[in-house]
Amino acid sequence: MEIEQKSLCVFIHYCKDLQIPRYVSIYVNELSNYFDQVILVTNKRKLEKDIITPKTNSSTVFVKNEGYDLGMFYKVYQTIDSKQYRQIACINDSNILINELQQVFEWSKTSPSDFWGIIDSYEKPWFSTHEDNYHIQSHFIVFNRRAIEQLPSFFDSLNIQQILEESDPVKLRQTVIDKWEIGLTRFMIKKGLLAGSYIDSHKYSLQFLSGKKTNVGHKLYAELIQSGYPLIKKKVIMKSSWKDSFRSSLKWMKLIRQYGNQKWEIDGLIEELVRIKEGFKNQAVKKCKKKILDHYYSLLNKKHNLPK
Repeated sequence: MEIEQKSLCVFIHYCKDLQIPRYVSIYVNELSNYFDQVILVTNKRKLEKDIITPKTNSSTVFVKNEGYDLGMFYKVYQTIDSKQYRQIACINDSNILINELQQVFEWSKTSPSDFWGIIDSYEKPWFSTHEDNYHIQSHFIVFNRRAIEQLPSFFDSLNIQQILEESDPVKLRQTVIDKWEIGLTRFMIKKGLLAGSYIDSHKYSLQFLSGKKTNVGHKLYAELIQSGYPLIKKKVIMKSSWKDSFRSSLKWMKLIRQYGNQKWEIDGLIEELVRIKEGFKNQAVKKCKKKILDHYYSLLNKKHNLPK
């Protein structure tokens, strides 16, 4: 007797705080409407508050933070029998979900793709080793049966242990982007699999950026949201460069208030994001001060031969 295959979503979350943020709970709860099983995988830490999972199909796994998203997904993947699943998703918390995903999953039912995502990209990082850099953005990617069958071969093609053990954050980030963010799509396509994307980034780029190959999730987040896109990049909210002082810091708030799902207590979500943003600013200021002091001390040390 053939066993009915299930759908699984692995949601990846990293946070130093001793609680699960509201925006993560909202995202996980919404995903639990479309998957038989949702696993929230997060970095090891002792939480002050219990994780509340209203949906009975949600669970939480704690792992050591290694290899960014690739590492976390790989660790969960190693614990499951992939043959039991007709669909496996890998989704992370780098975006804030502001509205329901119903339209996305309705679209997916009509897509002939073997693996698909919510948005694609043609952007080529300077360190890319690929000639063709078209890829499904890895913050929201879903593997159907044929793609699931190729996942073991994909992982075998990587030096996964080296990636997990890499301690240089810059090198690790570049490797994960090259091998996972872009490399996964390139690997699947070379195997003859069909990729699909809910949002065609090239279409938006042609309309607003003269076809420039860039990350439209960053550059055109307002246009995307206004057209019904249910996500906003966390980096868009958290950025705090000097240029932002000349821009309206309320733009993302207005977008979320206007296009966000009012059933999700949008004001509470915005308040949380503002608190997180302030924390990011404080960390950035501390790092900047330390860098200046270290540089100043280094100059003094060279001039006066001070002890280290």
